[in-house]
Amino acid sequence: MEIFLDFLGNALTFMAEPWFAIPWFAVGILGALWVLWDSFHANSALNPPLKACWPILVLFFSVIGIAFYHLVSRPPDIGRYEGHEAKMRRFTEFTKPTWRKVVGSAAHCVGGDGLGIMTAMVAARLWGFTFWQEYWFEYAVGFAFGWFIFQLWAMRLHGDGWLMGLWHGGRAEFFSMITVMLGMGLVMYYVTPAVVGEQPLPDTYAFWSFGALGLLVGFILTYPMNYWLVSIGWKHGQGHEHMLKQKDQNSEKRQPRGREAHA
Repeated sequence: MEIFLDFLGNALTFMAEPWFAIPWFAVGILGALWVLWDSFHANSALNPPLKACWPILVLFFSVIGIAFYHLVSRPPDIGRYEGHEAKMRRFTEFTKPTWRKVVGSAAHCVGGDGLGIMTAMVAARLWGFTFWQEYWFEYAVGFAFGWFIFQLWAMRLHGDGWLMGLWHGGRAEFFSMITVMLGMGLVMYYVTPAVVGEQPLPDTYAFWSFGALGLLVGFILTYPMNYWLVSIGWKHGQGHEHMLKQKDQNSEKRQPRGREAHA
C-alpha cells in the first residue's frame, strides 16, 4: 500500500499545479455552459434532472464529462428533429441500451450528490473540521441534496406522489451515496495527503483538482451500484418511456371505435 501511495504521490503532483488546474476547469466551465444551452435547445428532450446534473459533472470532469455527455445523453442527430415529442422519442430510443441508462443514472447521482459534497467540503475546510467530521458532514449534505432535490425530482416525473417519491428517492439515494462517498473518501484519505501532504484549502488548485478526482472515482465506483438499481427498477436511468406510454394511451382513447369510426 505504501509503495502504491508513494507512486501516486509522485505521479499526480501535476494536479496541484496551475498549468493543469486552470485549463481543466476553464474547459469545464465552457463545457458546462454549452451543455446547459444545448439541453434547452437542440437536446431539449434531456430529462429535466439531468439538465441540472450534466453541467455540474462537466464542470468538474471537463473533457471527460463532455465526452460522457455526447456518448450517453445526446443523440448525434437530435438537432434535426422538430417538435418536443419527436425529440423525446428520438432521445428515448437513443438511451434505451442498459449501459446508457446506467451511466445516465450515475451522472444523475454524482451530479446531485457532488453539488452537496463540494459545497460541504468548502465549508468544512474553512471551519477547520477534522477528517472524519468533514467526511460525515459531506455525507449528510450530499445525501440531502441528492434525496430531497434530485432523486425526489426524478421520482415525481415518473408519476410518484410526494410521499412515494420521498420513499423511492430515499431508497435509491441510500445505496448510491454509499459508493459515491466511498470513492470520495478514498481520494481524501489516501491520495490527496500522499500528493500534497495535507487537506488543501479552497483557495488552492489542489482543493478543486482532487475534489474533481474524488467525484470521478465516486462515479466509477457507483456504476455497479447504479447498474443494480436500474436493473431492479429502483432507478430509471434516462428516457421518457413513462411519459410516452401515457401519451400513446391517451391518443388511443381519443380514437373513434366501431361504428363511430365509420359514421
